[in-house]
Amino acid sequence: MVKLASVRLAAVLSIAAMLGGCARAAAPILEPMKVSVPIPEPVYCAASAPGHPRLPIANLGAASAPADTVRAYAATVVILKAAVVQREELLKACSAPQTHGSHNDETAQ
Repeated sequence: MVKLASVRLAAVLSIAAMLGGCARAAAPILEPMKVSVPIPEPVYCAASAPGHPRLPIANLGAASAPADTVRAYAATVVILKAAVVQREELLKACSAPQTHGSHNDETAQ
């Protein structure tokens, strides 16, 4: 009896699936939509990126003395800090030009 009920249930489900698959889908309602697209900002300078600095640690080898290694790492830190400052100055130079009629929050303070 349980087997007969499960067969009937399977038959009813398969018929429902077949009938549901034949039904026409409702056509989507198409409405025009306004979309805001961001416009890329212009680049205000043509500065090229500075080259990679030569680092003293590149000259170290397996036989380098510990004191030379420490000196090379210290010199490398100084060179890299200077490169960061140089790149920040380049980025400041490439900021947007100030127009005569605009007011910044920084200038108002």
